[in-house]
Amino acid sequence: MGQVAAIDPLAPAAPAVVGELAGPLPVVSPLISCADLDQLFRLRPDLSSVAVQEAGGRVGLVMRDPFTHLMSGPYGYGRALWEKLPVAAATDWDPLLLAAGMSVSHACAGLRRRARSARYHDALVRMPDGTLGRVSAARLFDALAQIMAEQAVRDTLTGVANRAHFLDQLGRACADGSGQAVLVAYVDLDKMKQVNDALGHDAGDRLLRSAARRLAVAAGAASVVARLGGDEFAVLIRLPPAARSVDMALSVGETLRAALAEPDPRLPPEAHSRASVGVAIGGEHPDAHAVLTEADMAMYRAKQAGGDTVRVVVEVEGLLRARHPAAGRGLARAIEKLELRLHYQPIIRVRDRAIDGVEALVRWQHPEQGRLSPEQFLPDVARAGLLPDLDRWVLEAACADFGGWSAELGDRAPRHLNVNISAETLLADGLEAMVMEALHNAGLAPDRLRLELPESAELSVLTGAVPQLAAVRGQGVAIMLDDMGAGLSTLRHLSVLPVTGIKIDQLFVSGMLDNRNDHAVVRLLSDLGHNLGLTVTAEGVETAEHLAELRRLGVPHAQGYYTGRPQPPDRLLDTLQAMLPEPAPWLAATG
Repeated sequence: MGQVAAIDPLAPAAPAVVGELAGPLPVVSPLISCADLDQLFRLRPDLSSVAVQEAGGRVGLVMRDPFTHLMSGPYGYGRALWEKLPVAAATDWDPLLLAAGMSVSHACAGLRRRARSARYHDALVRMPDGTLGRVSAARLFDALAQIMAEQAVRDTLTGVANRAHFLDQLGRACADGSGQAVLVAYVDLDKMKQVNDALGHDAGDRLLRSAARRLAVAAGAASVVARLGGDEFAVLIRLPPAARSVDMALSVGETLRAALAEPDPRLPPEAHSRASVGVAIGGEHPDAHAVLTEADMAMYRAKQAGGDTVRVVVEVEGLLRARHPAAGRGLARAIEKLELRLHYQPIIRVRDRAIDGVEALVRWQHPEQGRLSPEQFLPDVARAGLLPDLDRWVLEAACADFGGWSAELGDRAPRHLNVNISAETLLADGLEAMVMEALHNAGLAPDRLRLELPESAELSVLTGAVPQLAAVRGQGVAIMLDDMGAGLSTLRHLSVLPVTGIKIDQLFVSGMLDNRNDHAVVRLLSDLGHNLGLTVTAEGVETAEHLAELRRLGVPHAQGYYTGRPQPPDRLLDTLQAMLPEPAPWLAATG
C-alpha cells in the first residue's frame, strides 16, 4: 500500500509542561567568590548556568556567557577586578522562575515578556520535590513549535489526525497521479449518545479514545485515521490499482467494524458501542470531496440498515464525473464563458471594526451543476497543471473589481486587496510581470495588493520562489503567510521569506476561548508579529467573544463569518456605499 502521512495515536505527545523539559543544575551560595564559580564553569563545559540561593530562600541565576565576559573584562583586567568579589555581585536576582507544572505555552509567553537582553537566558524550574532545575529558552521554544505542529494535525482528545490534516492528506492522495487507489472509510459510533446520557461525557470521551486506538491498530501504520468531529471517524488507505473492487471495500470495512465490535476491557460494559461503516474507493482520477461524500453517504445507509454493518461504493470518480465534469479540461471554457465568479470576504480592523481589506475567493458557477466550491474543482485544475492560469484570472479580475471600487468610493474603499497565489505560480517564471500588469491595468498602486502564500507549500518550495517574491516586494506589494501555525508552516518561514504579514490559522483562533494552549499560541504569534513589524490577521472569527478576546490580546485585524461572510462584488459594493462611521451592518454589536 502507498504511504500517507500517518499519525500514531499511541506515540508520546510533545512535552506539555515545563517539568518534563527541565534538567538539573548546580546551586551555589552567594558568598562563594567569583573565582570559585569561574573554576566551576571551567571544569564543567556542559553548564550553561548555575542557580544562586541565599539562606533566606531568594534565588538568582548566573549565565555562563555573560559571566565569562565579565571575568575577562575590558583590556583583560576583569578577573583582577572580580575574582575576589562574592558571586552575589554578578547574579541576576530577577530570573524567570517557573513551576514544574506550568504549560510550555505559558512559559514561552513569559519569556517573550522578558527584557530583550535576558529573553534567551535559562529559566529556573521549581520541581515538585522543592529542588531547582533549569531549562533553556531554546528548548522551550522548540517544545512550543512541536506542540503547535501537533495541534495543527492532531485531534486533542483522541490523538489521531484531526479533520484538517485528514482533508489535506486526502487531497494530496487524490492529486498525486500515482494511479494508486484511494480508499476512504467513514465510521460512526452507533450508541455514542446513549453512553453520554447514561454515563456522562467523561465515559464518552474514554469511548472515543478507545475507538481511535482500535481503528489505528486495525487500519495499520500506512493509513491515516482521523476524528472528523463528534463520534465520526475516517480512515484513508492507499491501495494498488487492481484493488478497486467491492470485495476490497467490504474487507476493509469489515475489519474496521469488527475492531469496534469487540468490547474494550478497559471500558465499563455500558460504554461499549458498535459502529456503522461506509467505504468508498475512488476511480482512476479521484476527487477528494466526492470520495469523502460518498463514504459518508454509504455510512448513512449502513446506519439506516440498523447499524453495526458496512455499506460500500467503488469507482467514485464515475459518480463524480456525472455531477461535476472534469474541472481541468473545463477551466478554459469557464473563463471564456464567464462562469468563474469572485466573492470577497472582509478583513476588519479590530479596534473600530472598519473594513481594512478584502480577500478574493473564487467560485465556479457551472451551467449544469450550479455553484461549485474550490474544493470541488481545484484538485482537477491542479492535476491539469492549470493553477497558474486560474491564479492569473483571479488576480486580474480581483484587481479590476478593486480598482472600480477605489475609483467610485475613494477613501471609503477598502485599503487592501488580498489574493491567494498557488505554489505552482510561485515557481513559474513571470510572477512580477503578471502582478504589475494586473495592477497597471486596474490603476492600482502596488501597496494596495497583498499576495497570500500557501501555508501548505513546503519550505523548500517557497524558498525557491524567494527571488520572485523579493522582486514583487521591491515593487511595494505586500506578502502575507497564510494559516500561520498550521500544517507545514514553521517559524523558519519568517526568516527565509520576505513576508510583511501573517494570518493566524483559524484552528487556534476557534479554540482559543476553551483551550489555553490555543490561546497562548494566538497571543505568541500576535506578539511575534508585532515584534517583527508584521501585519497580523486572525482567521476564523466566528463569535463576538472571539473578537473581544482578540481585541484584548492586541491582534489588529480579524476575518471570519462573524466579521463578514464572503459576498459577490455587487453586494459588497452596496455595503461599502452604505457604510457610516459606525460598525458595518453585517456586524453584531458586542458592546
